[in-house]
Amino acid sequence: MKKILLLALFLLGQSAWAQTVTPGKREVVGRDIGQLKGIKIQGRIIDEITGEGLVGATVSVPELDVTRVTDTNGSFDLVLSRAEYNLQFRYVGYELIDYPITAVGDGRLTIRMIQEDFQLDDVVIFGRDPEKNIRSTDMGAVTLSMNTIKELPPFLGEVDIVRSLATLPGVSQVGEASSGLNVRGGGVDQNLIQFGGAPIYNPSHMFGLFTAFNADMVNDVTLYKAAVPSRFGGRSSAILDILPKAGGVDHWGGDLSVSNYSGKISLNGPLVKDKVSILGGFRISYINWFLKAMSNETLRNSNANFYDGNIIISAPVSENNEFTYSYYTSYDDFAFSSDTTISWKNTAHSLQWKSKLSEKLSLDVLGYYTVYDYGIFNESGINDFRINSDIKDLGGRVNLFYDFSPTSKFSFGGMFKQVGIQPGELIPEGEEDILPQKVQDELGRELAAHFQHEFELGEKFGFSYGLRYDVYQYLGPRTVRDYEENEPISDGSAISETVYSDGEVIQTYNGLGPRASVRYSFNKSSSIKLGYNKMYQFIHLISNTATIAPSDVWKLSDQFLAPQIADQYSLGFFKNFKGNIFETSLEVYYKDLQNVVEYKDGANLILQNDIETELVPAEGQAYGLELYVKKNLGRITGWVSYTYSRSLRRVITSFEEENINDGEWYASNFDKPHDLTLIGNYKISTNTSVSATFAYSTGRPVTLPAAKFDYSGNTLAYFADRNQGRLPDFHRLDMSLNFKFAGEGKFFDGNWTFSLLNVYGRKNPFSVYFDHSEGSPPQSFRLALLGVPLPSLSYAIKF
Repeated sequence: MKKILLLALFLLGQSAWAQTVTPGKREVVGRDIGQLKGIKIQGRIIDEITGEGLVGATVSVPELDVTRVTDTNGSFDLVLSRAEYNLQFRYVGYELIDYPITAVGDGRLTIRMIQEDFQLDDVVIFGRDPEKNIRSTDMGAVTLSMNTIKELPPFLGEVDIVRSLATLPGVSQVGEASSGLNVRGGGVDQNLIQFGGAPIYNPSHMFGLFTAFNADMVNDVTLYKAAVPSRFGGRSSAILDILPKAGGVDHWGGDLSVSNYSGKISLNGPLVKDKVSILGGFRISYINWFLKAMSNETLRNSNANFYDGNIIISAPVSENNEFTYSYYTSYDDFAFSSDTTISWKNTAHSLQWKSKLSEKLSLDVLGYYTVYDYGIFNESGINDFRINSDIKDLGGRVNLFYDFSPTSKFSFGGMFKQVGIQPGELIPEGEEDILPQKVQDELGRELAAHFQHEFELGEKFGFSYGLRYDVYQYLGPRTVRDYEENEPISDGSAISETVYSDGEVIQTYNGLGPRASVRYSFNKSSSIKLGYNKMYQFIHLISNTATIAPSDVWKLSDQFLAPQIADQYSLGFFKNFKGNIFETSLEVYYKDLQNVVEYKDGANLILQNDIETELVPAEGQAYGLELYVKKNLGRITGWVSYTYSRSLRRVITSFEEENINDGEWYASNFDKPHDLTLIGNYKISTNTSVSATFAYSTGRPVTLPAAKFDYSGNTLAYFADRNQGRLPDFHRLDMSLNFKFAGEGKFFDGNWTFSLLNVYGRKNPFSVYFDHSEGSPPQSFRLALLGVPLPSLSYAIKF
């Protein structure tokens, strides 16, 4: 009898513990066991269709003025008293759930949210937590959902993730066809861009005209530009974390999109019903017709192709355990005037395991493998050759998250990675008089341990502090030159060589990277925050161009090239108005940079086996002011961002001939003091909206020739100070019209988008080049990539 009674009590407890919200009646959570206070309600918010946990969704208890945000598993915790409550669940792009419960004891809820039907005018939804910018201790952390990004005018018919981030304060690009981002005065190599946890080294198609990420494969993107959490490292400027979508677990569906420049398709559904889902997507360009229409003969005789693909397998094997495999690939080739082909390819695999080990402890384990191949091929028929290079990055991480209470959270973990670089190999094609050449491979290893603690003291103060310890080793095999002391490092000062064996440690660097931020809330709608972080970077992009290109050289830190170190200080004021309809912020920052890489005047960077002879160490500083005003709700939405910033460099060495600009501070390649962006979206009706983007920025610095001279019968340009000139200021207006035809069930009942880039035909110069003119100084000419209005039409449908 006692066993039967115990079994009955156990089954009764299980039925009280696991419950699913079904709107329409008051849910009784738990059983009446005499509790009055301290009732613990645990829950998980998931997508109704895919079963995927919704990260960053909010649950609010208006009676207690309490709001909680779901973790990386979509889970949340509440501590209630015995009473009746009206819980509110919000997530961007999903229908709001306003649900009453009666709390009588500990229990668990599973909330299934449905994506918003945009034909309903009377549904008003806040994106994520509407007060997160006020209450959190995060500084410079911005999360954009795909719904927000899709409201911006598309670029050449495509929603562009990277360009969307460039509309935010403190984030910029150097031109119209530039890949990567410049964040708070940093270079493109100072950002860690990861998709599904795997690093991506070249995030662009066609040198930046397209972003190399298919928006249909992306759930959301988060950019950390200030007080970066200690679990991130390896770069000195910013972290861009792109989270992939998950497929459906109960039925099959997909998306199809075509434009006059590219097309893409995705398909998702259950591999195992209600247990394992798969999402696959493929995108390809057919832009050659556009090049054939160009007036420039060189471009008209060129060819361009790209594609990218994704496979994402998600297996939530239980409510507390989920495995996700992500595969990503992208490929580009560009044949310049049909004789020189430039190509690059990204391939990335990642496998992630998320587990809720207990009520308070959760685990996140991830392993990845990334390959970036790039090369140049000469097929002119004269001295044909190819130059191949690649980067292989293998690593993993383990993170544990422990919640002491709803207002005190602790995380700790570690990471390991090994990076191998093949800087370049010249392979002759045919029987020409070109000798093969290969630059020595490089191998480096990184390890790190870290912790982070976030807690609140009352309603006024919030704190976050953490520490990251990085260790880096530069490994053999490698033959390293020895140079004369008290002489500049050059070919002429080399005196001997040292040979290191396979796996032998050549150089070791380590350092502590503290991270901290504090928030003081004046009231529920305003706060002030102060932040600091220190970051180390052990890989460098050696380039004399303003954007990532296959001709660039990636270089690991060694005994000649120390790791970059960045110290950043931030101060910000945050204020919301009219019930969080308007969101504003004002931030100032200062960044100190050490061991930034600069090249010597006249440096040769291609196929350099001893590239340290072409480089000099520099120090840098960046500072600025950022203003942000955003309207979240209403028929008219959008934002205004303005940044005043400076990004400066200085090179002072022990040898005067190596100093640049006589040791004075000069502007970096991406220094643009003024940067203004205006974003507007007007919803004409439930099926029609129009959006516009206006951007203005100071022209980027360039080095202009000061004179010309004859040498051995050749006319050469003489360059004096570096980056003392500027391109003309940049400004451009883009507009788009988005509409959907009525007629449910018909093929044409999809989403149509007509966009017009560069509405008034501004000829923004991407670069300036010079040509010889007899009897006068070198004449300058502008190269504009988008010098005329450029229309595009795209059509997207779900099936």
